Amino acid sequence: MRFSTLVQTLAVTAVAVSSVSTAWAQDLAGRVARAPDGDVRVQFASRSGTCGDGRDAIGFRKAFFGENFQSMGNWNAPTCVPGPVRVVLSVAGGQVTRIKTSVGGAWARTTERLTDIGVVSPVEASSYFFGLVPRIERVGSRDKSRILLPAVLADAGDVVPQLTSLARDDARVNDTRRQAIIWLGLLGDSRVIPTLVAFARGSGAGPVGGDIDDNDEKPGKKGLGTTAMAALTEMENGIGVPSLIELARNSALSTRSAAVFWLGQTEDPRAFATLHRVIENRGEDDRVRAHAVFSLGQAAREDPSQLRYLQSIYAGASSRMKEQIFLTMGQDKSGGSSWLLEKARDRNESVDVRRKALFWAGQNEDTPTRDLASIYRSSTDESLKEHAIFVLSQRKDEAALNELMRIAQSDPDRQMRAKALFWLGQSDDPRVAKLIADKIAK
Repeated sequence: MRFSTLVQTLAVTAVAVSSVSTAWAQDLAGRVARAPDGDVRVQFASRSGTCGDGRDAIGFRKAFFGENFQSMGNWNAPTCVPGPVRVVLSVAGGQVTRIKTSVGGAWARTTERLTDIGVVSPVEASSYFFGLVPRIERVGSRDKSRILLPAVLADAGDVVPQLTSLARDDARVNDTRRQAIIWLGLLGDSRVIPTLVAFARGSGAGPVGGDIDDNDEKPGKKGLGTTAMAALTEMENGIGVPSLIELARNSALSTRSAAVFWLGQTEDPRAFATLHRVIENRGEDDRVRAHAVFSLGQAAREDPSQLRYLQSIYAGASSRMKEQIFLTMGQDKSGGSSWLLEKARDRNESVDVRRKALFWAGQNEDTPTRDLASIYRSSTDESLKEHAIFVLSQRKDEAALNELMRIAQSDPDRQMRAKALFWLGQSDDPRVAKLIADKIAK
């Protein structure tokens, strides 16, 4: 072959290959829109750190997504293995009506008409799925926590600008904005901290301030502000903790309350030290201090030294704070039961405090029922005795039933007999039925 002919042949071949590449790289949105009604499959490379079980479970760093839930924190799923992102789009009339995202595994079988687009560029996929959000976020109510998964899990580099735009866009539904904020914490670096702090303080774009109620006493209220605090807790290497500490020190009342809750989720020594200072600060609002106690109590499951700390500050704690300490001890399996019983027996405590201690002792599975019964028998306070009957009624063991039957049959106090009989009436034990029948027959 002459050299000039070879050059011409190679040139023609190159043009042909280029044309094919351009055809395969055509706009993903257009290819989906032209697909017939049914399912459209698309696959692309996933971001490092992504795993899945090929079905509904997807993990990324501290985030784990199931079919109907989203979890943040430490998790363990042996079946979650690295793999590409696979997305099935339900298409009708050229419009996407639903997306289902999985990682790894193999495509699930379908009875729908199928169009397989194949493997696409993760950059192109991420751009397409971000653009799809305004439509898909308003279609139905399923998979709200998964709407951003294909956009953020694609190996498309930095998507912080897109996430920031979504978070600040008050035209987006709040579920979308919450997910964008969470992903800012998971994917962002120090650049995103000012944005998250702005949302936490209620000064992000849109109606954020109304999401936090000064009168709301429930720790961890799910607004955009507290979502931003949650995002700060999930940032790599604890870089969000100093900002949470500052929010707990210098913010509006509701923001401080939420910040101390999220500090306890970090398991960071700096956070624990801050919670100690908040608890010991008598100039702080009692609600904030109680939230700090609650937060530290949750952290105590992993750090028993925090239990000892809470016990040490009990004597000077307010009633609200004591109730949170009781809740913590009610969940503790390493001595919380005996500590609560001690407080329930303490005649130097108010009756209200003793009632609360008794209730949480009853909630602790390690508390022997005989000890609850002994408090009833030794008490001279009518309201405490009545409360002990209620606590016994919540125990589902033989000893509790026997004690209630004893009270109902032979207690010298007629009112206590009636109370015990009332709670026994909630049981389907045949002995109770006979007891009630005998009472009626008399």
